[in-house]
Amino acid sequence: MRELYLPQERRIDQVKVVEYLLHPVKGHGKAHLFHKLGFTLLGWELLRDALLAHAEALPVTEAVASEFGTKYIVDGGLVTPDGRTPLPIVRAVWIQDTGQNGVRLVTAFPVRS
Repeated sequence: MRELYLPQERRIDQVKVVEYLLHPVKGHGKAHLFHKLGFTLLGWELLRDALLAHAEALPVTEAVASEFGTKYIVDGGLVTPDGRTPLPIVRAVWIQDTGQNGVRLVTAFPVRS
């Protein structure tokens, strides 16, 4: 069986990273974990770029269809600003909204480092 990869058109909005993934209050535990991996609010683009590279390099591990579209889960190593090895394992959830060609990031979180 051939591996499934995300569509080439991928979007991660700045607000998703700054006001959710890295926000110390709204991000709940995610922000703390991403900060421990070297990602910061001031350098939010580093997390965006790392998640885009993650989506490019890794196959989809699960796809779930719903009335809103198809959610895709991508699990695997994420390159960090501090260059740590082994790479921390991060789960990223993307959605392809019904009627759209590309996907947008829903959430991401480290599952183990």
